[in-house]
Amino acid sequence: MALHRMYRIGVACTLMMAFCPPALAAGDGGPPPMFATPGAADQVGLVTGLCGVQMKDMSSDACRCLADQSMTRLSDVQRDYLIATAVSPPVADRMVEDGTVGQMDQQLIFTFLNEAMRQCHGGTFQENAPPLPQ
Repeated sequence: MALHRMYRIGVACTLMMAFCPPALAAGDGGPPPMFATPGAADQVGLVTGLCGVQMKDMSSDACRCLADQSMTRLSDVQRDYLIATAVSPPVADRMVEDGTVGQMDQQLIFTFLNEAMRQCHGGTFQENAPPLPQ
C-alpha cells in the first residue's frame, strides 16, 4: 500500500514539474525552458501514459489511440476528471462535490472508456470493432 501511495506521489510530482513553467527560465538568452508550454500533445501523452499504467491489457498503440479519441470525444472537464481519477483521487472527488463533474459526465466517461478500449484494442481506431475477448 505504501509503495502504491509513493508511486502516485511520484506521478503527481512528475506531472507538476511537466506542467509548471520553469521558474529559472530567462528570456535574456539564458538556458531554454526545461519543458514546452503545455498543450493538446501533452494531454495526449499524459492520457497515453496513464492508460499504460492503469490498463495493463492495452498496448502502447492502443493507449495512444484511446488518448487521441479522448481529445475529441470528451470535453476538457471530462478529460481532466479522467486524469484526476488516476493521478489524484481527492481532486477527482472535489470535482464531483463542487459540481464540476456530474453523474452524466461520469457515465459518459465510463461509456467512452469501454467503447475506446474495444475500438482501439488493435492499436488503431476501428469504429465497428468486435467485442473484446473475455
